[in-house]
Amino acid sequence: MARRDKRADIVNAGIHVFSRKGFSHCSVEDILQEAHVARATFYSYFDSKRDLFVELVDNITNTLYEIALRNMEDMPSNLQVLKERTANTIKELYQFFNQNLEFASIYIQEVMGMNPEIDNRVAAWQRRLAELISGLIRRGMDMGMFRRLDADIIGNLISGAIQHMGLNLFISGEDVDIPQAADAIADYLVYGLATR
Repeated sequence: MARRDKRADIVNAGIHVFSRKGFSHCSVEDILQEAHVARATFYSYFDSKRDLFVELVDNITNTLYEIALRNMEDMPSNLQVLKERTANTIKELYQFFNQNLEFASIYIQEVMGMNPEIDNRVAAWQRRLAELISGLIRRGMDMGMFRRLDADIIGNLISGAIQHMGLNLFISGEDVDIPQAADAIADYLVYGLATR
């Protein structure tokens, strides 16, 4: 018989409980019941409910950044390839949220404004993503693909717009054609920056 990974059970239970009840309205006891572990087991892995929550937030933001970095680390040589990569990045980000709706629920309902440490972690991920996009914009301007503009402002705008749009798509509860949405957003972003 395979040995249970109790730490993973606790993390998964935390995802379920935080998404259902919210951070403020649940207790360690709720997580223990969901995970079917003893209190001592929980505290052998985490110091508090907050520590578990911080780990979940870090997992979410690191996964989202890795998706963006994997697709957008280097600058393609033409707009069509850039649009395809941008669409693929958005598609993967949205698929992550769609396949992990409990993660999305935690991110949407609980993350910002909960406490300064969590806010700082989320703001750091948003800065990293904006810096990645700003760097791509600068390279695109240097290559003559993009118009001259303030890369930092536009990088922040794009990273926020992609995130905001994705959250709205999944909050609505409607079926979303993720590839179609990603392609439309990428087309707008890439060709909106292109030289005219």
